[in-house]
Amino acid sequence: MLPLHHVALIALQCAFASALQFTQEPTNHVAVETQPTWWHCVARGNPIPSYTWYFNDQPIRTGQANYNVMTNGTLHIYSVNANSVGTYQCQAQAAAEIITSSPVRLKLAEISRIFSTSPSSQSSNLGSSVIFECAISSSPTALITWQLNGNDVNNGRTVTMATGDSTTTRSTLTLSSLQHDDRGQYRCLAVNPLLGPPVVYSEPATLTLIGRPGFITTPSPTTAIIGSTVSFQCETTGSPVARIEWINSNNQIIRTSGRFTATQTGLTISEVRQSDAGYYTCQATNEWGENTAVALLTVTDPSQQVFLTRTPTDQSVAVGARATFSCEATGNPAPRITWNKVGGSLPVGRIEEPAVGWLRITNVQPSDAGIYRCTASTQLDSTTAQAQLIVLEGPLLSVTPEDTVVEEGRVAVLQCQAGGSPSPAITWMTPVPGLSSIEAPGGPFSSVVVTGDGTLTVSNVEVHHAGTYTCTASNSVGTSSAEAYLDVQRAPVLTATPSDKTVVEGGSVFFRCRAEGNPAAQISWRRFDGTELMSDAKHSVYGNGDLMISNIEKQQEGQYTCTARNVLGEVSQSVNLRVLIPPQFVSFPLDQVIELGDTVQLECVVTGDPQPDIEWVKDGEQIVLESNIVFVAGSILIQGVTKVNLGAYTCIATNEAGTNQMTAMLLTPDVPTFTLAPVNTTANVTHTVTIPCRANAREAPSIRWYTATSEGSQLREIGLGKPTSLASQGATTFISVEGDLEFTEVRQIDEGWYLCVADNSIGRVTGNVFLTVNLPPIISNTNSPLVGKEGDAYLLLECNVLGKPKPQITWLLPSGDPISTDPTKYNMQPGSGFLVVYSPNVEEHDGDFTCVASNLLGTVEVAVTVTIRGPPVLRNILITHTDTSVTILCLMKGSPAPTITWLQDSFQIVGNSLSGHSINGEGALVITDLEALQSYAYYCRASNIEGTLSSRIQLPGTPSAPRITAKTSTSIDIAWTGLQPVGHLNITSYRLQYLKFGEASYIDVATAIKATSYRVTDLQPYTGYTFRIQAVNDLGPGEYSLPTQVTLTAESDPLEPEDITVETFETEIHVTWSPPAALNGHPDNIAYEIAYGAVDRPIGQATLLYKRQNDPPLSVQLSNLVVETTYSIRIRAVNTALNKWSRYTGINATTQYQAPTRAIQDVYAVANSSDSIYITWQAIQDRTFQAYHISYGTQYPNASYMYATINITDMTADSALIAGLLGDTDYVVWMTYSNKGGVAPNSTVISLTTKPVSTILPKAQSSDLPLPLGIIIAIAVGCFAFILLLVIIILVIRQRHSGSMGGRFWHTRLNPDALWIHKRKFIPQGAFLDKAFVKQQISSGGSTGQRTGTYDVAMVNQNYQPHDDTAMSTASDYDLGGDYEDASTSTKKKKKKGLRDVIFKSRDNPDVVLVSKAVIGDHSPPPVALNPPTSSEAPQRSLAEMLVPYPDDAPNEKDPSHTDNEKDPSQADISVISSVSTDFPVFPNADDTLKLANELQVDSKQMRKMARKAERDQKRKMRHEAGQKSKKKPSFSDRLGKKFSGKSRKKPVLTSYAQGDFMLSTNRQRENAAMF
Repeated sequence: MLPLHHVALIALQCAFASALQFTQEPTNHVAVETQPTWWHCVARGNPIPSYTWYFNDQPIRTGQANYNVMTNGTLHIYSVNANSVGTYQCQAQAAAEIITSSPVRLKLAEISRIFSTSPSSQSSNLGSSVIFECAISSSPTALITWQLNGNDVNNGRTVTMATGDSTTTRSTLTLSSLQHDDRGQYRCLAVNPLLGPPVVYSEPATLTLIGRPGFITTPSPTTAIIGSTVSFQCETTGSPVARIEWINSNNQIIRTSGRFTATQTGLTISEVRQSDAGYYTCQATNEWGENTAVALLTVTDPSQQVFLTRTPTDQSVAVGARATFSCEATGNPAPRITWNKVGGSLPVGRIEEPAVGWLRITNVQPSDAGIYRCTASTQLDSTTAQAQLIVLEGPLLSVTPEDTVVEEGRVAVLQCQAGGSPSPAITWMTPVPGLSSIEAPGGPFSSVVVTGDGTLTVSNVEVHHAGTYTCTASNSVGTSSAEAYLDVQRAPVLTATPSDKTVVEGGSVFFRCRAEGNPAAQISWRRFDGTELMSDAKHSVYGNGDLMISNIEKQQEGQYTCTARNVLGEVSQSVNLRVLIPPQFVSFPLDQVIELGDTVQLECVVTGDPQPDIEWVKDGEQIVLESNIVFVAGSILIQGVTKVNLGAYTCIATNEAGTNQMTAMLLTPDVPTFTLAPVNTTANVTHTVTIPCRANAREAPSIRWYTATSEGSQLREIGLGKPTSLASQGATTFISVEGDLEFTEVRQIDEGWYLCVADNSIGRVTGNVFLTVNLPPIISNTNSPLVGKEGDAYLLLECNVLGKPKPQITWLLPSGDPISTDPTKYNMQPGSGFLVVYSPNVEEHDGDFTCVASNLLGTVEVAVTVTIRGPPVLRNILITHTDTSVTILCLMKGSPAPTITWLQDSFQIVGNSLSGHSINGEGALVITDLEALQSYAYYCRASNIEGTLSSRIQLPGTPSAPRITAKTSTSIDIAWTGLQPVGHLNITSYRLQYLKFGEASYIDVATAIKATSYRVTDLQPYTGYTFRIQAVNDLGPGEYSLPTQVTLTAESDPLEPEDITVETFETEIHVTWSPPAALNGHPDNIAYEIAYGAVDRPIGQATLLYKRQNDPPLSVQLSNLVVETTYSIRIRAVNTALNKWSRYTGINATTQYQAPTRAIQDVYAVANSSDSIYITWQAIQDRTFQAYHISYGTQYPNASYMYATINITDMTADSALIAGLLGDTDYVVWMTYSNKGGVAPNSTVISLTTKPVSTILPKAQSSDLPLPLGIIIAIAVGCFAFILLLVIIILVIRQRHSGSMGGRFWHTRLNPDALWIHKRKFIPQGAFLDKAFVKQQISSGGSTGQRTGTYDVAMVNQNYQPHDDTAMSTASDYDLGGDYEDASTSTKKKKKKGLRDVIFKSRDNPDVVLVSKAVIGDHSPPPVALNPPTSSEAPQRSLAEMLVPYPDDAPNEKDPSHTDNEKDPSQADISVISSVSTDFPVFPNADDTLKLANELQVDSKQMRKMARKAERDQKRKMRHEAGQKSKKKPSFSDRLGKKFSGKSRKKPVLTSYAQGDFMLSTNRQRENAAMF
């Protein structure tokens, strides 16, 4: 039974095992919109848990759209969208137990299009440090890299990444020890790891370095021919800018004169002379110091013709090898040798120059094949030579065979095609008997034929065609193979059929039924009643189809059917089972003891199937019918039994199932006989013992036991259970039921004779036996103690022993060792307990001898004490160690007892006479000065009247250097010469240490070696080791031996390579790895096998490459791969000398998508209006298309481009409109597109200028007729009015510049610097206004069927100054053109016309002023135009029409003849907008869900730049106009136009607007108002 605490522990474990708990709980997740995602949730419990997911506290139902909760707890979201964002929880339930995970959130992956923090420009000294910082909002954390002048910053600079909050990623670039190469423009590049491209760029920052000049370009040594011209280049960097001076070999400054031209960037010498040869120095100087660069000019005589002294030869090399082309030339000056590839370029990164002018290509690739041209040239002459490189490429299987399943009798086709150089031959290995291989083309053989292209065809497929077929492509470079399995299917065929069976009831029957087929046949059994048999207690249906029926009963008799079936058919076989019942006795004859003359009947009634036949036999023979014997229904009746009738009668019943018989004895009474006679017995005292005695007779006998004499005379009856005296023989016995005499505990007194008597009324039988009782040894006496003396002749020891059987006696010496068998030393009398010891001595014989007596019942021993008088003898030296002391105790013996004294060398130690040494109460020496043990020997001196003994105690000596006797890759066998003991202390063990080559400390191998050899295991292969040995005795260790020479273990199989990295391209993968942690061999013997192939192909079809350890770098280029395919790459190392391989280490890599290589075609762009550009292109067809990217921008005064990018994801689009631009502004436009593989080249950059902003005026009517007088008067009046108006405008401008923004006259609330409008209902969120879309919206009236609605309006104005302290007004609308009620009137509400001025000031950005809403609808009249158009003016255009070009059939926008008189005013079209200025951008698709500063992408710094630029442009235009007016008078038509229009195109106009509660003072204000 288990202890209680075990039961409790098991119960506790069971409780923990069944408790429901999460093993993987979901965590916060970021996913890509429109992409699938999986969320894992795993719990453990009993029973297996079920799972329910909750989204925003609502359960996700089975079948719910876009969701699938898998049975393993994983939540699958098919396509993540905005509706998927929220809180999720996973709930697991097992039985009644439920647990719920912590809430987690799903967010969409996103990244801001601008950096929230861009690096700032800096100036710093050379050698100092600077730090650049940038930050961007991204989820998940963005990957940020840095660029310097457009190149990645990776020259050991420190870049740190940090997450500022849940969405902001920050990066810091630290530049230390600044050098000239660090100057330039820095910027950050950010990409969302989930979203991928496009990349977001930060604003650039310029690093200016202050310090001693550095060189960008230094002059190069030059050789020139007399009379030629030579130039040296020298460009510097640094701040302040350096002054450049050129100095000749005479240390003279070169000035520009004659043949010499010296500039800030170079020196040119024309008509070179021999005297010009020498060194020329470029000296750069600024305030921080100077720097110099020197170049040598060599002047030579006129040239000699260039002649090639060695030319390259054609070569053929294998992929991965190297090819070397030689090329040498002579000439004057010495020619320069260059190489190029005809029709291509030299490989990048794999070019070497083993000798001057030679070309070596390493790691040759198939793309390197071609003609290479060597050109030797001088300034006046050149010559060329060329050679062809043929790249031998090992076979590469382009089409591999695939596993094929085919029905018997049909045709099977296995394809195999390969490429390579030279063209490979294809051979097939087949499993067909007698057809091991076929070369292509070949056959037919056994219905197998191989065509020339490598295709193997099997016509009329049979079973023997099944198996593995291997296609091998081979050429002179190597081989490549692939295999496929041909699976031949056929209907079942019975290979072993059952047969009819007859079985005896109760037996077992086995029906064998086997079938072959493909697919494997399923075999079933049915019995006669149609029941399908399954394995149970009586039936065993085996997997191979056999059936066994056990313990058969009669009712199981009948027909059984075996059926084999598969998808191609079935086959059956039936058998019959017959069950027989063997004869069984209903009544049978019994033994009978009768008297002669009696009548007796012997019955025999039998049943069985079939019915058995009965036969009687007497005494083994057929019965003889006597006159008194009668057969009655199978029984025998005997009347008046005579002596002849006595004997054994047997009834035999027989049928097909077998035979059964019963025998009965017919006897008269008889004398008993022993069935088990008593025998002599031996028993151990106290044990139990039984003496058998068993008898039998027809009259059952009785059995009695007696003690007896040896002659068998009967004495006293025993075994009755009531002894008269326990001290008598057999007193504790009893007789068993069978008649045996049993002793419960044998005593010594029970030994003797016993008589067994068996008798009945007829007679008796007896048996006389002897009981022997064994006794254990008993030592009766010894002659201990004994006293002797050294020199006596002998000593006699006595030990008397009793026991049965007679004990054997052995003697042990006082040391515990057996006595020697040498008769000159000892004599032990056989069969006696005497021992004679000759020449006794103290060392061996003083002490206790042991007498040992043994027999089969046990062993006893006794000590015989012997005292031998003689000088002292050392028994033992006991040494005890602690951390601070060593205690030495000498155990001496001798008679009389010796006296102990201690010495250090020759100095006797008494008490504390020696520092660090003392003698304790037991006479032991205690040494606390442990260093003394290394320098001195100690002596233990024992003395008595018989003599003196001195024992030396000392550390062991130094062993000789060990020897190397054998070695393997991981073991070394060491042997050494055993050290002889010093003094009385034996060497107890040896300590072995090794020092690994390259390490500083020895390591213990073993510290308690008893032998003088040792095998050191677990060593590293091909590693150097030295060994040393140290002897140890009880006092401690001695000195180490000298070390062995460095021994190198044997080489072994290397470990697997490490750190596999891949760089994937479209059709190539660059694989790099690190050597194994242990090469385990000489580097010259180490190579690598690189096996690669598509992951869906069998391992046997992998392509193999090889690379040696001593051929760096450890990298290969896998070429000619399939795009968008995952490859399995496995690398293992091999020791080529041993042919031993490491395990494979592998990685999977996927080739990239094919990046576009061609730019978009037919890209055209035109200025559509003053604020838009229309661009068209030829739509592309690319199944991995992602988006078009249209970039546009304008150049600012600092010469930098500010550009934006528009992305279009509709591949079929072929045009777009870029709106919200500046009027009369130079723009550049280009576009590209991206797919999953990358970005296509940019299209050609198109430069164009948007149309100028102008008021649409009627065309002037020209006439050749002389002007009437009235018109001349009108012109004069107009001129006067124009001059008056110009004066007013000048006064207004002066007043504005001198007055404050909060003055009484000018109202600046509506003077925004920029305006954004967002029509929610007209333009979908995020839509791009292409031509087709806007046309559709105009024709359909917008997505809602109407153009009315609410527009979000935002105005940005840094100059806004409120008249009161209110940070934000309470108004929330901007009613354009409608009536509104003046809330300031206390009694009567008065309706006012025009624009209501409602302005917001943002708390988040105090510099931004917001106008919240603009309502344009059916119930509000359109805004009042500043100058209502007349019938001669241009037609009015809606906002949507302003954003899209006119269709081809539309009238020209300047055509005054076109009006919209046909329109029905009741249709309430979008409000008419007059001339709109686009000096600042308008964004129709602005999103108002984020903070305005981020939403509108307005940077305060940029806004200030824009404001300053606008102010400069305005001043420049005014100066230009003033200059033009002073030179040229305006034309009459211009003056007339200005008079009638009341406007000036270039100057601000003072306009009074009576119906509004504000005044407009500038074009920009008027244009902003016109937008509404």
